[in-house]
Order: sequence, then structure tokens, then C-alpha cells
Amino acid sequence: MKTPMSCAFDRSICVIIPTYNRSHELARALDSLVAQTDPDFDVVVCDDGSTEDITAVVQRYENRLRLQVIRIENSGGPARPRNIAMTATKTHWVSFLDSDDWWLPHRMARVKAALMGGQDIIYHQLTVSRADQSPKSKPAHGACLGEPLRCADPLMHMLRFGNPLPTSATTVRRALIMEIGGFAETRDLSSIEDLDAWLRLASQGAQMTFIAEPLGVYWVGKDNISLFTLRQYELQKNLFERQLLLLPHKYRAVATSNFNYLLGSYALDLGLPGASEHFHKISLRQEPIRWLKSRIKLWQRGWRGADCK
Repeated sequence: MKTPMSCAFDRSICVIIPTYNRSHELARALDSLVAQTDPDFDVVVCDDGSTEDITAVVQRYENRLRLQVIRIENSGGPARPRNIAMTATKTHWVSFLDSDDWWLPHRMARVKAALMGGQDIIYHQLTVSRADQSPKSKPAHGACLGEPLRCADPLMHMLRFGNPLPTSATTVRRALIMEIGGFAETRDLSSIEDLDAWLRLASQGAQMTFIAEPLGVYWVGKDNISLFTLRQYELQKNLFERQLLLLPHKYRAVATSNFNYLLGSYALDLGLPGASEHFHKISLRQEPIRWLKSRIKLWQRGWRGADCK
């Protein structure tokens, strides 16, 4: 995947903000954009059929940001608002900012300084801020999200170690994400459509650059769900089944092994049947450590009468 030379140093950026209600949080996000030391960027807010008056909030910033607001009927998730907002801009790059997160003042300048050539995705760390600061909460208050790649192949990293890219920390070449059709708008991927997009981009050979610096804040409010639920298990299963059909063949054995380790672990935590079925699909040759961990988990749960056939 090559970046055309004529576009290699084009640093035009549009900030894409999907929102559904959350007027107060949206104002906080927009305040963080007004405070940027580099003010040369566009902003598109896409209102996903809010019952609150989002237009009134956005109008307060019209003289301080290059800003437009688009209102659509409620779609039930951020994928469609992001996709529509991306079609409303012509910038070379798009930065994603969820309406309840915010950036530090030097964020945009720092990202632009990293746009030096052939990369397709720039991402950085976010600091977690929680309404509930209990030490048992995950991710913990004050923790950092976003990590460097542990191997040269971004796709292999994601298959083995998980998603390194927080969405509100990610800047992508617009043409590239439009080329893959943007974010999947199907309800069976709602809330994990971002990981699906990053996996598809990585499958196309997207090159990623990591900024090892927290340049924004990831907010976890009281209405955010911290615990893994049955619905989230089902969404993860949908994602893994979809990706196994899309992944290049050489990655499928690793993906099958690791996906089933995660699903088996989720099933055990939720008390669901079928954990052993997932664990038995882990390849000893591909992932010996996870193969061993899965057997230990089943043995430990066996003492409690859990699924350990």
C-alpha cells in the first residue's frame, strides 16, 4: 500500500465527531479543539438523531472552529455518523474524536509533526479518566490506552496481542478508510466496529506510526459499562467469525487460535457453556503459552463445577 508522492506531505486534517446526546461532553470535546496550539483543521460533528439540541451546542463554536454539523436519523451507533462525516470533508487525513473524550492542547501539532511520509495511520496514547475511580474498575483511572506494535506486522500484532489503537487517538488517511468502505454499520458489530476497521486496514497493508505520549483523555462516565457482558461476548464472536473470512490465508491459523482463547476466557468469566469448545481450538504449535493457560483455566474452574469437558 503506497502513499502517492503528490499527497505524501499533505497534512490537512478533519476531526470527525459522532454524537448522540451528551451535550455537556460534546462541549468539552469542542473546547479542547478550540484550545489546540495548531488551529489549522476542519471539524465535522454528525448528530445521530439526538433528542437534545446538539445544533445549539455546536453554534457556540462556529466563530472559533472551521465547523459543520450534520444531523441524521438515529442509527444506533457511531459507525454511520462517522462514515457520513467522512464523506462531508475532502481533507487528506481524518482524526476521530468521540464526543465524550477530549484532547490536550498540543495534540494536533504533535500529530502533524509525525505526518512525514509513507504511513497510513498515526495513533497515540490516551489517559483514562473515570467517574468511578474504584481500583477494581477497568480500565483503571489514570491508566494509559494505546501501545506500540510488538512486531513489524500490524495485523499480526492485533491478532496476537489485541487492539493497540484507541479510536479517539487515531488519525487515518481518508482515502484509505473510504476505500475499505469505512466503518461497518451492521448492528452485529455495534461498539466494536472500530476494531473491525483497523483489522481490515491492517489486512490491506496499512502502515502505522505510534506516538508514545498521552495526547488526550478517554472518559468513562457512570453510564459506561465496565464489566464484560453476554452482549459483548456475542459481538466479539461476530467480529471474529467475520474476520476469519476476510483475513489473508496465512494469518488464519494464528487468528483461529487466539480468537478462541479470548472467547473461551470470556465464556468462563461469564459462566457460559462452551468454554472448552473454544479452548480445544487453540493450537499448541501456534500459541503454546495460551494453549497451556487455557488448560489451567479449565482445570481451575473444574473444581467449581464449571464447563471443563
